Amino acid sequence: MMGSKEKIDQLKELLYQAKIIYSWEDIGGSLKDKLVVWGVATFIGWLLPLFLICVESIPLWSNEFWFFTGCAIAGMLVVRYLFFPDKHRCYHLTPMGIHYTEQDMIPEVAYKIARGFAWVGIVVCIIVAFMLGPLAFVGAGAFALMSFGMTNFQSTVDKSYIFIDERSVAFNVMHDGVVSLSVPGKGGFEYVGDIYTPTLEKKAELLTHLISCFPEMDVVKIKRLNDKYKHPIYQQDEVAE
Repeated sequence: MMGSKEKIDQLKELLYQAKIIYSWEDIGGSLKDKLVVWGVATFIGWLLPLFLICVESIPLWSNEFWFFTGCAIAGMLVVRYLFFPDKHRCYHLTPMGIHYTEQDMIPEVAYKIARGFAWVGIVVCIIVAFMLGPLAFVGAGAFALMSFGMTNFQSTVDKSYIFIDERSVAFNVMHDGVVSLSVPGKGGFEYVGDIYTPTLEKKAELLTHLISCFPEMDVVKIKRLNDKYKHPIYQQDEVAE
């Protein structure tokens, strides 16, 4: 008898082989997410340099001031684009659901710099090991292993999918490019996922194609994404528990 995993794998194969009805791309996500990320990056990037400027009473416009300001800007950009990069998503709608790819938008030069630092770290670890003897391998060995792992640091593409059927509920977040898909029940093929579109016009096109493929699908307008949990399908889940 075919198990649940085998059934899902079979459905995934059919999903990827199904005819593509509509395709679109999105970079980044919602405007709110971008503002939050920039806020976090600015706070982290400026925290230590601004603290040092204030504590050391560094005069404005001095060489030290510009040095710490440069460090703050560099730190802010590193946090923003390396730790919280935008996502490049490519979506494909089919009669069985949506499959898409997701990739971090990190400049290739950043990967080259990281790989360069990794090789430098390996050389430094080897030199330290020869200078200090076997005991150095305790610390340097661990750092060398981490450096070896970073020598192949490169961009990756993640694949994801969302099954859709006639029980679907599409939560349309007004004034935002987000559509959240949910389905009632707790079966093996239950799905939930947030889909991003670059503009409200693109979102309207997507909803039109969704309704065309799944005429029975319920489309619910909500002001905020978390408002979807007020919908009866989530209340049913709570009762079932």
